[in-house]
Formats: sequence, structure tokens, C-alpha cells
Amino acid sequence: MTKYEPVPLVYNLVEPDGGATDKPPVIILHGLTASKEYWYDIPKTVANATKRKVYVLDSRNHGDSPWSDVFNFDCNVDDLLHFMDTIKTPKAILIGHSMGGITSIKTALRAPERVEKAVIEDMTVSKVNAQIIEMIYNKIGLARKALEVMPTGLDEKSARLFIIDFIIEALPPEAKQYVRFDENGYMIPLKKTEDGRYTFKSNINGLQNAVKNAEQSDETEKGRVFEGPICFIYGKLSPFQVSKDEEVIKKVFPNAELVGVEGATHTVHNDCPAEFKETVLNFLLKE
Repeated sequence: MTKYEPVPLVYNLVEPDGGATDKPPVIILHGLTASKEYWYDIPKTVANATKRKVYVLDSRNHGDSPWSDVFNFDCNVDDLLHFMDTIKTPKAILIGHSMGGITSIKTALRAPERVEKAVIEDMTVSKVNAQIIEMIYNKIGLARKALEVMPTGLDEKSARLFIIDFIIEALPPEAKQYVRFDENGYMIPLKKTEDGRYTFKSNINGLQNAVKNAEQSDETEKGRVFEGPICFIYGKLSPFQVSKDEEVIKKVFPNAELVGVEGATHTVHNDCPAEFKETVLNFLLKE
């Protein structure tokens, strides 16, 4: 196995109005290619409702966090635990979407004493099937191609939306139903280059290679169980079909709740933000 060191993750800290209690913080983890900005007002809503500090992270190779040649689901767990050590919190509530959901699942199983509760947005415990992995790989490839043909002179939002339109237009009809982007395009963060064009804020080459070699389950978590509260929120229109994984989920997380959201695809918090926030807050505030 390739040796690597945890990287220092860049984050936004959101505090509740009136100040936070001394309860463990909430840590929010985004999905592949996205960034901490993709959560909109959710961190502030969670902070105010729970009276806890909320840390919204950029994973390695994403957003403003450092890039690394090593990128897999295990190093994401090590980065998260290193971050928790850095802010000196022995325990946290985790909220993770997609890739961030895998990080949360693996952290709860590897270090259950560090996780008070967890919310997993549209991710399974079983290994993601090859068809979905291929779809993600192709989407990243289309994003790269869109950047190459993008016209000059666009502002950043227009540039993000150009890439999104390019991806949607190029997808086969059967894949279009599973793909939704937010109206600002935050799922594909960009930054300006010296020549005035745009490039990806994420290490897109590294991410595409990681997807190609994706291995979700490994020996380190096999046979482990997390007894704490955990909620799997999923889109009923998502290709991940989390409800079909319920039996496996309940074996590994015996106290798991599963909540399906009508009309939502893989990005529940973007497709149905009110329903997502209501479900998350009901779960987090439950004693």
C-alpha cells in the first residue's frame, strides 16, 4: 500500500447565533468534485438548530485543500481524524454526501468512539456497482472536455453552467434522468488561470483515476459494527438505490434509520432542500 500523510483540510467554521454550546461539533463532508460551498445555507441552519459549531470541509484534492498523488477512501478517513485531532475534538457528528458519506461510514466503523451520530446522504454500505462508477468516470471526462472548448470571456458562474450544460447535452438519454446540478453549478468549482481562462479547483486527473480504481470496501472495516444513531437519507430517483441495501446497512448499523425522499436524485440536499433539512434536524435533535 502506498504510504501517505494526512493533509491539513481547509474549512469554513459556522457558529450558531448567540454562540455555541460545548457539545461536540458537526462536520460536513461534500461529494466527489464538489466543495464546501456546495452546502448553501445548510451549515448555518444546522448550527442554529443544534447550537453546535459546524465545520464544513474541503476534502484532499478538492476546493482549497491541498492536492496529493494519493487519493482513496481510506486517506479521506485519515484526513478527517487528523482534522478532528487538530481542532481538539474527541467526537463529532458527521454529515456526508456521496464520497463524504463513504468517509462517514468508514470513520464510524473504524473509530466509533469518535462519532456521536452520522447522516449519510445517498450512499450505500455495499460496494458501488460498476455501472455507476462508469457513469461518474464519464461525467468527469465530459467536464474536462467542456473546459477545453469553453469560450473565453465568461464569468465564473457562467463558466460552471457552460460545463454543466455540456455534460447534460452529451449524456445518453437513460443517464440524463439521474443527473441534476444546482443552478449555480457549485458541484464543479473553478478558479481562474493567469491567462484569464478557467481550470478546475479540484485535482480532476487524480479524481478520475481514483474513480477508475474505486474500491469502496476493504478488510479494515469488515466485521465491524457501529451501534450509534445513523440516518441514511436517499433520493428515490437516485441510481444508487439505497433502499435495496437496507439489509446490509442494518447488519453493520443496527440502529440505522432510512429515509427516502420523493423526487430527489443523488443530490438530495440540492433537489429537495426543505425535506433534506427537516429530516436532518429531526434526526439530530432526537435524544
